[in-house]
Amino acid sequence: MRARIRTAGAASLADYELLEVLLFAAVPRRDTKPQAKALLAHFGSLEAVLDAAPDALRAAGLGPRGIAVLACPAQVASRLAHGDPRGQVIFTDMVAVLDYCDRLPDPDRNRNGVRMFHLDSARYMLADELVMDGGAADMCRAVLARALELHAVSLVAVRDLGPQPPPAEGCAGDLRFLRMLHTHARLLGITFQDCLVRGGGKTVSMHPSITA
Repeated sequence: MRARIRTAGAASLADYELLEVLLFAAVPRRDTKPQAKALLAHFGSLEAVLDAAPDALRAAGLGPRGIAVLACPAQVASRLAHGDPRGQVIFTDMVAVLDYCDRLPDPDRNRNGVRMFHLDSARYMLADELVMDGGAADMCRAVLARALELHAVSLVAVRDLGPQPPPAEGCAGDLRFLRMLHTHARLLGITFQDCLVRGGGKTVSMHPSITA
């Protein structure tokens, strides 16, 4: 089977053979063809097998390792269908950051916390993550650990206040965290560009307060 995949590609395999290959990852020292054919007969198609709930697979005789393996293709298909914004979104300037935020669904946009964007050297977004409010030191530590994990070069933050307009100098409660992040990120060679506070149709840059 492995030789066929190498020479002719996975497209040359029948449905039961594809399922057989997947099941081999869960049961590497056993002939998985009978179980693959039994699952296809039970559910009617390869698509139905891969869409089946764990309880249904268990009822069809599949063990926990097989159930875990068969959950992977559906997750891969889902992520391919929805796309991954990393490496596709580029923040050429702060206007691009705000445009991106405007396209977020309201529940995501107005969640309680600071939205942190991790960027590479060309300003492509590596991650868009919410930093939940907490102690300044803990928040700073979490952001920088994630930045190092992603090999991020710079950071941009946005806090969305929804209908409430931002204070003239941003959110005073964020200053300790943002100043700490600015200082420690610089020691690691990471640039913290700005934190934009937006709400009520207005946007305030906290950069002057952060670097003061």
